[in-house]
Amino acid sequence: MLTFLTNFFYNLLVFFAYLIPGHYVWISIVIITVLIRLAFLKPTYSMLKTQGKQKNVQKDLAAIKEKYKGDQKAQQQATMELYKKEGINPLGSCLPMIIQIILLLGFYGVFTKIGFATIHLDKLYSFIPHPPSLNAWFFGADLTQTVAQLVKGPVGWVALLFPILTGATQMYQSIQAKALQPKPTPGDKTADFSRALNTQMTYFMPLLIAYISYTLPSALSIYWITQTIAMVVQQHFMIKKLQDEEAVVEEIAEALDAKSIKSFNKRGVSVTVREKK
Repeated sequence: MLTFLTNFFYNLLVFFAYLIPGHYVWISIVIITVLIRLAFLKPTYSMLKTQGKQKNVQKDLAAIKEKYKGDQKAQQQATMELYKKEGINPLGSCLPMIIQIILLLGFYGVFTKIGFATIHLDKLYSFIPHPPSLNAWFFGADLTQTVAQLVKGPVGWVALLFPILTGATQMYQSIQAKALQPKPTPGDKTADFSRALNTQMTYFMPLLIAYISYTLPSALSIYWITQTIAMVVQQHFMIKKLQDEEAVVEEIAEALDAKSIKSFNKRGVSVTVREKK
């Protein structure tokens, strides 16, 4: 499966390089990465929406734990009923996330398994046009080389911008994503441990990815940086939209005083609310 995806993305890489004046590989990488992110706009939004809903029911979950303390089965049943009532599907975004990971691993294989120092005709589909050669240069840096190799060459220490930007963008995206993560209930040891682990991963993972980008072909840094920036932009607008939806629903709920079901469309947000008697 991964081999098929790697070959598929390699063909896309060569095809876009063929269309681009100068046949620059880095531009082809940016195009493919952005297209992947656009393909997962809806699943990403659903995932963030689920995280936002889970954040909003933390007090209810704490009340359930307190009410059914010592009765794990009753806790699980009450939790599932709460999730059903609030329209939360904890597993709803798992499949899209798994698909995304598989696709990204396939694209990752283009850099680590095939490479693009030369065009591999045996990997190309018969109908894919291709340039006579691929341009692997990026402002004086050979993207087929690792950052460790570039530092020792003419590029020098400037090549360290690859892992630095890779790690910095990853860290920013991780911090941004924490805005929708549920806050742990005070006194909940499990939640406190989870929070501490998440905090460590927020800072540890970017450092790890920066180190990996230092040891692998520098083209991979172009991919990681592009993907992270695209994700940051997506999350910015999606989080804003979710916050607007939540604000509108709260505003409508406070304004209701009739005894019927009404539909509202405000600020581009459509909701149907059953008014309280």
